[in-house]
Amino acid sequence: MNIAIAGAGVAGSYLGHLLQKRGHMVSVFESSNKESHWPVCAWGASRNVLEKFSDQAGLNFENYIFHVGKTLRMELPNDKREYLDLKGLVTYNKQKWEQDLLEGITIKYGVKCSPESFPLEEYDYVLDCTGLHRTLLPKSKQDFLIPAYEYMVENVHDEQDFYVIGYKGARGYFWYFPLDHDRGYVGAGDIDRKYYGIAEFFSQQPAVKIVKKIGRPIRLSPPKRMEPFYQDNVIGVGESIGCVFPMLGEGIIPSLLCCDIFLEVFDKSESKFDFKQYRKKVLHRFDYYDNVYRIVRLKMDGTLSTIRHVNLLMSMYRNMKKEEQRFGFEISFDKMNRLLNAL
Repeated sequence: MNIAIAGAGVAGSYLGHLLQKRGHMVSVFESSNKESHWPVCAWGASRNVLEKFSDQAGLNFENYIFHVGKTLRMELPNDKREYLDLKGLVTYNKQKWEQDLLEGITIKYGVKCSPESFPLEEYDYVLDCTGLHRTLLPKSKQDFLIPAYEYMVENVHDEQDFYVIGYKGARGYFWYFPLDHDRGYVGAGDIDRKYYGIAEFFSQQPAVKIVKKIGRPIRLSPPKRMEPFYQDNVIGVGESIGCVFPMLGEGIIPSLLCCDIFLEVFDKSESKFDFKQYRKKVLHRFDYYDNVYRIVRLKMDGTLSTIRHVNLLMSMYRNMKKEEQRFGFEISFDKMNRLLNAL
């Protein structure tokens, strides 16, 4: 088949690689210029899962790892602090990983994709992997974004592992993710645009140098609130249809899980892609993300009750515990309760 992919990020590069490997004609369209194209986010995810996706693509994930985490420090309101034992959380060279996946694939940079300008009729299917922008699908009325920005920095001292600050009311968070050779990512997402922690980090690290600044909102709306997943021959995959874990704003692994769902349905489709089956599988796989999203919104509104909303909280805990290896950090009921109560 002749397939176009809009977006050369994690979903677009992974799908482009595997679809071309299957013998299909693949063209990738990326809105940014080749020189300025940059994989946004802090480049952190669980090696337990990324090893599997890398193997499927014929890559050795060990070649991309920057930092293997041991402990995640969480600074919480009212001077409370929690530590999570890490079970696979790493930072990795996301830029090189995506570049290696795209090697040998036709890529057209600097192309702004829109339903009005994109030649949809020239392709059997067009995959919207534009993430946050969702440029080829109708906008969702339930979409929810948090303003965010981050810096890639170098010459960092004294911060050796993952570190986050949770804001009161779960209205945002600050993060520091270590890379290699005293480099790291520091940033914050905050619905109130105060971004506590960033200025403090730089004041405590006077020798730090900024390599790159990236401004990009974080989507929290899960798939259940991001329909439609498809329109005509356009199919959304990954963050463009809400495959982001709402509590963390983490989209790398959810996007790749969505890619595998797409490939599973695509491979079984004899003459025409089974759109309804794809929708059903996506909604089923990410079903509990909606409960997590509801918890976050209730906490933001100041109306979360551990008694009234016990079913939501237990759903989140049970599902996260079941996927502990996928998150790459310990899932503790006591620590989760203390975290929610502290925020």
